[in-house]
Amino acid sequence: MRVNLLLLSGVLLVGLMSGACRNGNTGSGGNDSGMVDGGPDASTDGGGDTPDADGGQQVSACDVAQQQGCDAGALCLRGVLEGGGQGNRCFPGECDPVAQDCGAGKKCTYVRRGSTTSRLCVPDGTVTQGGACQSTATTEGDFYDTCKAGLYCADQAATDGGTVFLCKKFCHGNAQCTAPGECIEVLRFAGSDELPRVCGEPGPKCELLAQGCASGLGCYPSPRSGPVCVTAGATADGAACTYSNDCQPGSACVKDGAGLVCRRLCRSPSGEPGCATGRCEPLQDFAGVGACVP
Repeated sequence: MRVNLLLLSGVLLVGLMSGACRNGNTGSGGNDSGMVDGGPDASTDGGGDTPDADGGQQVSACDVAQQQGCDAGALCLRGVLEGGGQGNRCFPGECDPVAQDCGAGKKCTYVRRGSTTSRLCVPDGTVTQGGACQSTATTEGDFYDTCKAGLYCADQAATDGGTVFLCKKFCHGNAQCTAPGECIEVLRFAGSDELPRVCGEPGPKCELLAQGCASGLGCYPSPRSGPVCVTAGATADGAACTYSNDCQPGSACVKDGAGLVCRRLCRSPSGEPGCATGRCEPLQDFAGVGACVP
């Protein structure tokens, strides 16, 4: 029987770690990727990415978008796994940067203390969403940004080829973002395994079966934005995945039976590219595009 394969998720944008507002942090982008860079003491890792491109992505029982499956006092977040790769994990912490559950005059944000970064309640900032921001240091040596509660200072490419730092909204899922924005940019911090997200815009449009993105990027299906170019992953076809750009270019993360796996994209109902083995089943909401299943 012919059944639609459901695209699991959009892509995540991941950028490269840079200096500026980062206060000397070091690191590198992963494979959930994109064209956006992170904020002070962070990097936005495309849709993206963040994990090592080793196919080691896993999913736990907790749900990031719904914030379910963790004990009280813990958040379900995308995170770096002990064995490499990424997956959903429960992380204890002082507060929730989306719910903003600190007291009056405070904000919940990521604070750099020495070699670690943690979610802490600190004095609220003054910069509103979309405004220019920066990192500040306290007399005790803590680093956090000047954005108001619920926002984080993330870098973004400027029209002149440089970089600007703007306050972007924390999110657990698309419900917290205003279209065309998606909960797509992943922040990666020095001294933390947590990979929280902020609202951002997807990459350039593209053709799924033609690909045609710049080097290092792939064309992936995003349910909210359609096909977009983002940093490509390396998870092999048939292996477990969480986001479409966990997979190699030309593949996507789809629901196949009870599992979520990378499958090669094909022309549906027939044509080129076809499937080397198996059959081409149509992708829901993407006319003329399917995925190769055994």
